[in-house]
Amino acid sequence: MRRVLLLSFIGPLVLATAGLGAGGWYYSDELLPAPVPGDPVYDVEVVATDESTSTLTLAATEGDLVDLPIVGFQTAGGLLALQGNTTTTADGVERSGALLSGAWPDVGDLGQASVATFAGSPEETLGLTTTTIDIEGELGLLPSWRVVEPGMDTTGTWAVLVHGRGAEKDEANRALTITSELGLPGLAVAIRNDPDAPADPDGYGRFGDVEWRDLEVAIDHLRETEDADSFVLVGYSQGAGIILNYLRRADGAGDVEAAALISPLVSMDATLVQQAQARDIPGPLIRPLLVSAKIVTRLRSGMVFSNLEHARDADELSTPLLVTHGTLDSTVPIEPSRELADARPDLVIYEEYEGVEHVREWNTDRARFEADLRAFLNQYIPAPTG
Repeated sequence: MRRVLLLSFIGPLVLATAGLGAGGWYYSDELLPAPVPGDPVYDVEVVATDESTSTLTLAATEGDLVDLPIVGFQTAGGLLALQGNTTTTADGVERSGALLSGAWPDVGDLGQASVATFAGSPEETLGLTTTTIDIEGELGLLPSWRVVEPGMDTTGTWAVLVHGRGAEKDEANRALTITSELGLPGLAVAIRNDPDAPADPDGYGRFGDVEWRDLEVAIDHLRETEDADSFVLVGYSQGAGIILNYLRRADGAGDVEAAALISPLVSMDATLVQQAQARDIPGPLIRPLLVSAKIVTRLRSGMVFSNLEHARDADELSTPLLVTHGTLDSTVPIEPSRELADARPDLVIYEEYEGVEHVREWNTDRARFEADLRAFLNQYIPAPTG
């Protein structure tokens, strides 16, 4: 009888364990592959246009971003910044546009809206003096943008900017407008698995657990070739998580005067829970499934999840931080940013943006975001020299 009872218990346990193992492997497969940016998806049609008044009407659909207060709109032939008032008409959404590069669109052209707004080199879309420099990383050359205006002092403080997962260097162009205005030479760094940078041999992305070393070699490059003596860092999403890893783990982090973190990846655990909830996984299954996924992921990739819990280990930080986050962020949860601010009120200036989605603080309220960033950085940089 006892044997029957034991078997009746072991059978379901084995099945449950197998199920969690399979589920863990599945979500590890979802988690690990580094995103591969594809060609632009031109799916928003221009239905009316008037170049003389700098207006155009777009056949907007839900989720295409064209109604953000400021957003980029790229067609095959040109790039615009849509801005100003948004007017909904029978045909779509009417916007004012400023042509950044290329040609004004015609009726029938298709385009893509992007929160990055200033797509491409800062030279092309912002008029900032930009050269591409190759920085030797662990996996090969990392082609990064050196943004230095004539007269800037390159032997002092540099702004180093890090883009997020699945984005490219031009994500940082929105912040480059401020760092350049403040007289800071800038470096928008390339990270492994970028389209123009070396891919990780196993094709995995590790959410900052190893990518921070690409930031480290970029900063070391500025020390060695430019005689830079201090740095301010700006990071978006995973890029902010890369910065937090650098600040906690790099020997040279003491030269960082301050860091601005935009919609930062502060907790991988909380992010995985949010993503599981978005997939409608039943609540009681989420934690066991994530434990399984973490074990499988660690075995496959070596990724150390404890390195990605920055609020929990906030006592390891000593750098002043500006943290911005939107309350509607469906990609990276806001709660860990709040926890980081609560854990280190001596270091963190926290700015919450009501009703704002992931990395759209600037796009939703440009004036406020730029004022926040400008005021923060002004505390830690010398007076402009150029």
